[in-house]
Amino acid sequence: MGSIFSEEETVSDGGEELDLVFCMDCTGSMSSYITAAQRSIVDIVTKVRASEHAHIRFAFIAYRDHPPQEKSFVTKVHPFTTSTNKMEEYVNQYSANGGGDTPEAVTAALHEALVLPYRKNAAKVVVIIADAPPHGLGCQSDGFPNGDPQGRDPIQISDEMSQKGIILYCVGCEPTLSNTAFAHDFFEGIAEKTEGKYLPLTSANLLADVIIGGAREELAMQRLEEKVAQEMDQVKEQNPNMTETDIEERVHSSMKTQGYVSYQMEVDDVYGDYDRRNINHIKNASSLRSACQQLENVNLTSLASSEQLRSSAPMKEQHCHQKESGVSQLQVSKMMHRVMNKRMS
Repeated sequence: MGSIFSEEETVSDGGEELDLVFCMDCTGSMSSYITAAQRSIVDIVTKVRASEHAHIRFAFIAYRDHPPQEKSFVTKVHPFTTSTNKMEEYVNQYSANGGGDTPEAVTAALHEALVLPYRKNAAKVVVIIADAPPHGLGCQSDGFPNGDPQGRDPIQISDEMSQKGIILYCVGCEPTLSNTAFAHDFFEGIAEKTEGKYLPLTSANLLADVIIGGAREELAMQRLEEKVAQEMDQVKEQNPNMTETDIEERVHSSMKTQGYVSYQMEVDDVYGDYDRRNINHIKNASSLRSACQQLENVNLTSLASSEQLRSSAPMKEQHCHQKESGVSQLQVSKMMHRVMNKRMS
């Protein structure tokens, strides 16, 4: 696949900084998503750069599984680059093969994303694209039921990401992901740990849209973080005993009154009235083991939309919605937590 840029040309123009990492499950069931990434990578970078005037660096982490479940590789890490030719080269060398048991080397991929050399002032976004959970979540077909064979913990890694200001966007490839108990809960829980997003996709055709939209939303919120920090400090100075929830409401009201706007991206929901208990167990846990001890058998058989996900029945076409509007209270909450994490680090 050719590039619209020369090898020497980069995607730097001196504007805002974005370090964007793809973690891609490259096992046998992921063919359509790998193809979509290969087809869209230049378009993704070009559109974000043009709309946000951002200096983008891109890294790619391919993962499969640990031996003996998979003998080709566990992870392959391609370092940050600004060259679009390099970006295409990274993605284009992979195809969907192998896998073994149901879980994959998700924890190993998250660890590799954690230790990449991010720029201090960049918006740091990791997009993990997966249709299977990590080892150790309780799946019946798990060659490593005690978790990552090197002893790493995906919950603890997610907490470290949060402390470093790394935002997780977890793309859940449906309907395959929902075939495994707690897999959706896991990815949504770790995304929320980092103030990121979980995005279920029923078609690989939306992959480019959600990555472009997610990058634009993160850059927009990064621009507003300083204002949120100023508003927080002002409210605390005036009301030292105010609760975090009340501060959040006051900051949101103030920014709304002042007319601040942000970019927002959502995809159509595919789960319906989903019981969030297990998502919250994951989000609030300190380790995978402690999370597993609390997971409950909800959402497994009773939810009509989940049954539709698992069946061959056609689903309503899914869309990605992107808009500029007033800063939402959820965005204010995320920015407040990011500010507090940065101040504690």
